[in-house]
Amino acid sequence: MKTTNSSLAQPTASAARRPVRIRPGGLDLQLNQLASQLGVTLKELAPILQISESTLHRLRRQTTLAGPTSERVDLLKGIIQHGLRVYGGNEDALRDWFRYPLGELDGRTPLQTLTTIAGLSQVDDVLGRIEHGIFF
Repeated sequence: MKTTNSSLAQPTASAARRPVRIRPGGLDLQLNQLASQLGVTLKELAPILQISESTLHRLRRQTTLAGPTSERVDLLKGIIQHGLRVYGGNEDALRDWFRYPLGELDGRTPLQTLTTIAGLSQVDDVLGRIEHGIFF
């Protein structure tokens, strides 16, 4: 008797219509990874995502993320990916850079600047200048 691996089976029509959900524990893993890449604790991540610490812990138990928090997570992931390109994949160097006060950010650190949408854009701009060798 031949067995098949269920993960390789073709999805049924009804399965194709179900909303995509993050696997159980996936959102917790995703938030922990984001915090790790930024070099912050979950307590420090909450204000960056513009949510309270208790809301962050509640979100960790969920399997989906939507709304403004989802958008912020996506923007932060983009900045992290940009930073990793700039620093040649060196996560330690990027974490150090996030905590270094910069004149281009009025003496604030990139982490302090990430708490607003405008700040997210400013940090991404600074990374772009570093990437292209434009220093002040």
